[in-house]
Amino acid sequence: MDALGKGKLFNRLLPYLLVAPIVTWLVFTIIIPLFSVVRESFYNTGFVGTKGAFVGFENDRDTIFSSLYWSTWGKSLIWVLVNAILQSILAFGIALLLNKKSRFGDFARTWMIIPWVIPTIVVVIMWQWIFNGSYGIFNHLLKSLHIIDQPINLIGHSFWSFPTVMFINTWHWFPFMAVIVIAGMSTISEEIYEAADMDGANAWQKFWRITFPSLGKVTFALGLVGTLWSFNIFDTIYFLTRSSCRPVLPCTACGFPAGN
Repeated sequence: MDALGKGKLFNRLLPYLLVAPIVTWLVFTIIIPLFSVVRESFYNTGFVGTKGAFVGFENDRDTIFSSLYWSTWGKSLIWVLVNAILQSILAFGIALLLNKKSRFGDFARTWMIIPWVIPTIVVVIMWQWIFNGSYGIFNHLLKSLHIIDQPINLIGHSFWSFPTVMFINTWHWFPFMAVIVIAGMSTISEEIYEAADMDGANAWQKFWRITFPSLGKVTFALGLVGTLWSFNIFDTIYFLTRSSCRPVLPCTACGFPAGN
């Protein structure tokens, strides 16, 4: 094979050589463990590392006909939808407010990302202090305004814990989405808005006819990534509710075992 043929062969193999390391890493960290989990589902293994008896599709049948399984799916869908809606509304609202050139806008755009940068455990501790039923500032404020007579443990409450955790998670993640939306707005030409002003368009018409359609690709990417991230949120829920909900009996609301 001459030098020209070798060069063409190398150019054809180069893309595959470049992606080979990441593909190998994905095979060993995702594909193989996934097949291992599917194989293990056919056994009644009680503990990791022990050998169980082959039961076929019995585990799948028990899962599908379990009311707890479908209840968990329902809560997961509510979690994803509410987080996506709240984060999108807050992200677009903040982006519209900070999109204008001003000294305050530049300062806010720089520092608004801080809630997203803060580690999850710090966020959990901070909000536990705020919502604490004994010394939290939230209950103190409500009592000062004579809205409540007795303090409310929102994070440990059987009903309020779910919306409270959704609020905390939204606060933690929406600044990142807002920064992305602001970056997308910066690519829209000001001439389009000037033409809309000349035509007498109001703020809502400019947003719905110009801003939102121009951010179609950005919105789709944020919706896709945000949905995947919301489904994978575990640490925030676990650290918040685990330390606040320790009932004497096993808790049917959160599924945690009984505490001491």
